[in-house]
Amino acid sequence: MDSRQAPLHSAVQTPTALPPQPPPPIQVHASRPYNTWAIVSASFAASTILGTWCLGGIIAVITGHVARSQIKRSGEAGEGLALAGLIAGYISIGLFFLLVLAYIAFFALFFIFAATRPGAFPSPSPSPVPLGQ
Repeated sequence: MDSRQAPLHSAVQTPTALPPQPPPPIQVHASRPYNTWAIVSASFAASTILGTWCLGGIIAVITGHVARSQIKRSGEAGEGLALAGLIAGYISIGLFFLLVLAYIAFFALFFIFAATRPGAFPSPSPSPVPLGQ
């Protein structure tokens, strides 16, 4: 074999590594922005737990309805927040009115009970007799 001739198997060269590939483009999921009124509704609904009672419930209901109508028109996110604000708002308003009714009923029954019981009020004492007579 001639030393100038290369063996047949060394004549075909296989690439050892592929060239580096560029990274795939980052896929950004375009999320819909939340409706501001839906966030306000959920926040005031949550504040009813902290003690705003009927006031927070009324604001939650009003802003929840505004948010739902805007979400239907614009397609924004936040329909769950608006619905949660509506539900919690209506519940807090209902509980507030039940509390007011219970308060009125308690005092009405108390005064009815006190007025119908004999001896509920002190009886007038007889006038004192003067000692010299």
